[in-house]
Amino acid sequence: MRLNSLVLRNFRNYVDCEIEFPDRVNLVVGKNAQGKTNLLEAIHFVSTSKSHRTFLDDELIKHDDSWFYLRACIADSSDVDVCDVDEMTVEVSKELRGNKKFKVNGTAIPKISAWIGRFQVVFFAPESLSLVKGSPVGRRRFLNTLISQIDKSYLRQLQSYQVALKQRNQLLKQIRSNYVEKDLLEPWDGLLAEDGVSITKMRSSVIQSLRIHACGKHENLSDNCERLDIVYRPSVGEVVELPRDDAVNQFLAKLEGARSSDYMRGTTSVGPHRDDFDLMIQGREDSAYYEAKSYCSQGQQRTIAVALKLAELEVLREHSGSTPVVMLDDVLSELDSMRSKMLFDLLERLNVQTFITTTEIEMWSSSHKDCHIVRVQDGKIV
Repeated sequence: MRLNSLVLRNFRNYVDCEIEFPDRVNLVVGKNAQGKTNLLEAIHFVSTSKSHRTFLDDELIKHDDSWFYLRACIADSSDVDVCDVDEMTVEVSKELRGNKKFKVNGTAIPKISAWIGRFQVVFFAPESLSLVKGSPVGRRRFLNTLISQIDKSYLRQLQSYQVALKQRNQLLKQIRSNYVEKDLLEPWDGLLAEDGVSITKMRSSVIQSLRIHACGKHENLSDNCERLDIVYRPSVGEVVELPRDDAVNQFLAKLEGARSSDYMRGTTSVGPHRDDFDLMIQGREDSAYYEAKSYCSQGQQRTIAVALKLAELEVLREHSGSTPVVMLDDVLSELDSMRSKMLFDLLERLNVQTFITTTEIEMWSSSHKDCHIVRVQDGKIV
């Protein structure tokens, strides 16, 4: 994939801005709080229909305005010489307290889910550190976003699961208050188990691919001084290798076993919405692995997060056959010179369109001679 141009109107601190991206490497340069991250956020929003910083789309509208508009021209190629091949125009609009709307080549998309996966991006931001040191919620969101881009059935099953989960939780609260009978849970248990097993098996498969790529990228970034491992922790236990019927029955048994505590809490304690994966680091060969969240330095945690994001790129490329756009926001903070150099070398070998924010142009431009400089000042390109 390749982003050829972008228009931003009333998006964050951008009033009316149009930018072209003629080169593979694009350095977004400016002082703090000028709009560098906002530019990358707009690209991410076009790709995923979501912000990486807020759940409230209205917060993306420029202060004192009532709407925003984005238009992206995207080519199904990362080659600068064929940037006009298979180009599509994507328009995104959002009015205050209204629904967001997507158009592709002038035609409205009735369901935004139909757009997800057609323009793929991999975004490393400071918030990406939550993959390592944050709660399981961020890691599940990372998996859901990744898998939804490569498998439409996963997104449908996830949405179906979330509907059933919401209904089951409402019933649990009503049962706790003696408003309804307990046997009303059974149909919802069946729906949760059917979708939950599919979600768990798909997550396990994708995590195995992530593990292979992330471990290799991490070894490169750490100059083979450390080893990374990723361990999936499904809430329902080891159902991945079981035949589907056996896996569904085990899921149902887990739900049955947790009913007493679920009644008291008024919420479902078993299922993919409680999954997690562990990130483990081995410092020296033959030494024990330890939990990255608790024992790694900030620089080590950032290295792991970058390795995960680069692995995400490889998984997307394997499944879709196209190359995502890579965006790196404040990526070098807390990386020592050795890890920074390794990252430069990795990016050079990836051969993908890349957007990098920086306050220090010399650090990147010396490593990337042929790059496009985008200078940002107060929401304007100067």
